[in-house]
Amino acid sequence: MRNEGKRRVQGAPGKGGHRRRAAKVTAEAGSQRGQSPVKRRVNRRVQGDDRAPRRAPLDPHERKVRNRTVLLLTLLALVNAYVFVWREGSSVLELGAPRPTMIGASDDDGGGGPLGSFADPPERACGGDPVRIFEGLHDQIFQASALGSGRTLRLLLLELGVAGPEIDAVEAAIRPSLDLGLVAGTGAPVRVAMDRRGGVQALEIELAEGHLVQACRADGALQVRTIQHPPVSDIAVVRLELGADADLVRAVVEAGERPELADLIAELLAFDVDLVTEAHPRDRVELLVEKRSLGKSFHRYGALLAVRFRGAAGRFSYFRHQAEGSKLAVYYDAEGRPQRRALLRSPLRFHAISSDARAMMPPSVEVVAGRAGALYRRPEGAPVVALGDGVVRLAEETGDAGIVVELELPGGVVARYAHLLRTLGDLRPGVKVRQGQLIGLAGHSGKTATDRVRLELRREEGGEVTMLDPLVIARGDEGRPAIVGAPLRDKALGRFQSETAPWLRALRPVGG
Repeated sequence: MRNEGKRRVQGAPGKGGHRRRAAKVTAEAGSQRGQSPVKRRVNRRVQGDDRAPRRAPLDPHERKVRNRTVLLLTLLALVNAYVFVWREGSSVLELGAPRPTMIGASDDDGGGGPLGSFADPPERACGGDPVRIFEGLHDQIFQASALGSGRTLRLLLLELGVAGPEIDAVEAAIRPSLDLGLVAGTGAPVRVAMDRRGGVQALEIELAEGHLVQACRADGALQVRTIQHPPVSDIAVVRLELGADADLVRAVVEAGERPELADLIAELLAFDVDLVTEAHPRDRVELLVEKRSLGKSFHRYGALLAVRFRGAAGRFSYFRHQAEGSKLAVYYDAEGRPQRRALLRSPLRFHAISSDARAMMPPSVEVVAGRAGALYRRPEGAPVVALGDGVVRLAEETGDAGIVVELELPGGVVARYAHLLRTLGDLRPGVKVRQGQLIGLAGHSGKTATDRVRLELRREEGGEVTMLDPLVIARGDEGRPAIVGAPLRDKALGRFQSETAPWLRALRPVGG
């Protein structure tokens, strides 16, 4: 009886006994069906199991700080992804910049950009004019030089930035009409129009006055012709007034002149006014210019004898004068003071732009790695020039800054150009450059998404480097770059005034 009672006590379904047997039977059945046994979930918090770690409740202030931090990090990640991945930019500051109007942009050749491009290769360069080989090529890069001592045509074209294969094509095309060995070192003037890739579109060699060898590109090849006519020179008075679009080229054309006259005017005024960024409606320009013809056909413009500018940027007068015994002509104002300055007003040569993009042209200051630089937004291929006479310090590709050129200028000033499309000519360290010489083309090399030229100015003295205001070249006060040369005095001044007196009378306002 005791044993039976004991068995009944041991086998009696106590509290939870039925549940344990049911779980055991279910587990055995599940294993027989090839299933894993069902695990029993236990609510430790209900059963009082203190082994699980407990989190202390967050303070409301700490919760707000944490949420703000997560939100800020997410926002920064999105901004960086947009700038450096989707937008391929280089500065968060550019996010709010207005997008300029497109100027005939084309991405067919990988260039273009919001400002379009300059000096695109034309479909046909030969315009059909019997004398003017450069007719219709004002939107190309124009350069002029001479076959001086020891210079062959090949060497000259290399110095001007023409691509090597193009030089081979030029020599092969011209050689049947001209012995290139006979013109080397003769001092014959050479004028070239090329596209931004370095392709020659038109070329002219002036063997003598009125005797020319010309070549232009048509149907993929260079067509060569020889011209010989008696030269004729004349002096013309031209009066211009800029219209509502402040376009100098249009004002020149409307006055009945050729577009290249705008380049000559802008180049002469480049010390005092940048006619790309500082031209305004109703600005006036009066000038005396030499016009050269071959027979009865106009050929090209010669020297500018006098230019007077009256506009929003100021009032300036330039008169050409060649001192006795000198081979160089210098420009002075009406009182005989030289007008040339140590630095040009802009690192870019004048070039035609759309009036819709004019608001994008003025430079702005950009700070990168603690260095201030002037940012010039320009179409890809816009011509970049040396600010002053100097020596090349550096010309190479340097990572984020892209293709960089550094020039050492007078007074220990170093000019640094960045983000160029390419350099032009022989820019090895130690090579001398002259003021206004074409040294490269605007581009977007390096870490930038838009076409531009970045200019930095610094002074190096006694081993110390001081960053300069990059816009000092565009100032209008006494802090401007210094004037180069001495004023005319005594007999030299008298001779100058006698020479320019009739020019002043010719430039007087009509009816005044």
